[in-house]
Amino acid sequence: MKINGFILGIGLLISFPMVGTATQSEGLLKQADAMQRNLDQLGKNESAVAEAFELIGQYDEIDGPLFMNDATRKGLPRNPKVGLELDYAMLAIQQGLIDYTYTAENLKKFHRTLDGAAFESSAYFPGAVEPPDDSSEVQQVRINASQPTAWGSPVSGQENPARRPTGCYLAPGSIALLRVPEALINKGYSVRVGAHSWDLKKKPSIKRLDRVSIVYPITERDTLIANPLGGGIYIEVPYEADAGIVTIAFKNVVRAPFYSARSFDRTSSNDWKKKQQFDAPWSDFESDKFMMQVPTAWLDQIEDPEQLMIDWDKAMDAVSELFGYPLVRPKSVLYLQVDAMMRGNANFPGYPQSNYPYNPHNPEQCRHQWMLKGPQFANWTVLHEVGHSQFFSKFRGEIEALVNLPHVAVMNRKFGWSLDEAYGSSVNNMKHLTLDDVAAMWMVTENFRTGNEMNHSNRPGDEFKYQHRGYGKYVEIANLFGWDALGRFWHADNERWQPGDKVPQNNDPVDDRILRLSKAAGADLTPLIHFWGIQPENPKALAKAIKKEGLEPSKKIYDRLQHYKTVIPMDNAAFRKHTKAVYPKGLGKPKNPLYGTGWYEVWLPKYDEAEGQAAQTALQQIIDQYFKTGTGE
Repeated sequence: MKINGFILGIGLLISFPMVGTATQSEGLLKQADAMQRNLDQLGKNESAVAEAFELIGQYDEIDGPLFMNDATRKGLPRNPKVGLELDYAMLAIQQGLIDYTYTAENLKKFHRTLDGAAFESSAYFPGAVEPPDDSSEVQQVRINASQPTAWGSPVSGQENPARRPTGCYLAPGSIALLRVPEALINKGYSVRVGAHSWDLKKKPSIKRLDRVSIVYPITERDTLIANPLGGGIYIEVPYEADAGIVTIAFKNVVRAPFYSARSFDRTSSNDWKKKQQFDAPWSDFESDKFMMQVPTAWLDQIEDPEQLMIDWDKAMDAVSELFGYPLVRPKSVLYLQVDAMMRGNANFPGYPQSNYPYNPHNPEQCRHQWMLKGPQFANWTVLHEVGHSQFFSKFRGEIEALVNLPHVAVMNRKFGWSLDEAYGSSVNNMKHLTLDDVAAMWMVTENFRTGNEMNHSNRPGDEFKYQHRGYGKYVEIANLFGWDALGRFWHADNERWQPGDKVPQNNDPVDDRILRLSKAAGADLTPLIHFWGIQPENPKALAKAIKKEGLEPSKKIYDRLQHYKTVIPMDNAAFRKHTKAVYPKGLGKPKNPLYGTGWYEVWLPKYDEAEGQAAQTALQQIIDQYFKTGTGE
């Protein structure tokens, strides 16, 4: 093939005189420019593959490997930068090799060329490891090769493959062999080399190749695997697979640290001491409920791996109990992963949840110690994203509010935090807030004082998003009727879900939801939910339906509403004290006057007795509407 006068794919590229570094780089650029125009041909011709690796080798020798030389050490901007044309070309060629060359067929056809073909940039990411001393040594491992049909309403990624660590690692450029039992052949199983499966092509900067993980389908007893970057080795188990616990074997791999808390294979203290000495740059942790990958350089931060996994399992149990699922599900409830950069422009859920960057130039620097200490040390965003992944039903407006409830349940139920402490810490790092503070934050608003619902406009002024008051009703249900009431509610949602139904709605019909919540709690929750800004759409019909279910007004709710009257700021001095309780460090530089510190800045000079009395009147009207006898009994 000829492209712009250069021969590609059927012989050596035209060589250029190498006189001085500038001339060398210029020659490489001309060759690279020709090659990157035809990246999709790299999987079709062995000579082209050999030439691509030769070109990369020349670049590495002259300029230094990608992400390790002076020009690219800090990464590359996504929009091409003048002066870095050769670096972008090398990036494209290396990505092209991964995308088009590494197939099961090519590992057989191009074995001579690909065997030992490695990217030197692997020393940067994911990190290099030497091949085994004995390439014929067999490493046997056991995995859970089942992913049974999930029960209940769907969660995020439910029908995607489950990833099972093997505790084996592939050295960059090595070609290894995987042998599997008959039960895994042509049944949708595959083997993945490289844990980092997120494609980062939409990121504005480039700090690793966009795609670094390679998947090979398992269609034969023996499967060859390779990756010029190397990487951890995982078996991808298809949805509804049922092969059970199986033994698989590898040749030409090295062992990686792998702490297993799985029911069929538990790592002992002595075994862990040995595994910690393995040289692979990444380490796996897996139980039946939780999984993560962390740099091996971080392992010295772990005091007690057994307790660490017990604590993560406890947290996952709290999530499953809250949403009415079995404690052991077809795949991990949470799968955490450290990467060279966040996968999105903000925190996202995902399998893996990959919001945790590290510096591949300094892998010993542990920026996320909470992973190695336990969920009780994690930032609120971790369980917030777990909440998103559960796809549970919500009132309208609760999408970015109710997902914080798992944090409250985890910390209160499993780690002994007070309900106030668990609730306060569940969003925006406001651990100091109490239920009373949050109730007051709702009652001082214009909407509450005038008898309106809570603002759910999804615009500035929205009173749900990322705010405690947006899910206060659920915390109060747990407070008054126990966490099991909420577990029963979502369990009932799961029971009634049938294949073909839609995923639970983020705008669950108001009256039906109030009725179902009331049935789960064993009491009429309408006044409590009304208080927290969700008003019945057809009050008479709802009251009739609740009475038909034999549900009575609750003295617990009556007493709680009466208590709320005592926490309303009744004058400007009380409002200033309330503001100090909400923002103990002060308001700083408030921004938008419609929310947060900006809203408080507006009202600090003008909130007075009239506003306090209006809030009292609005609350008394709710009490009078639902408690005709005035006692709640």
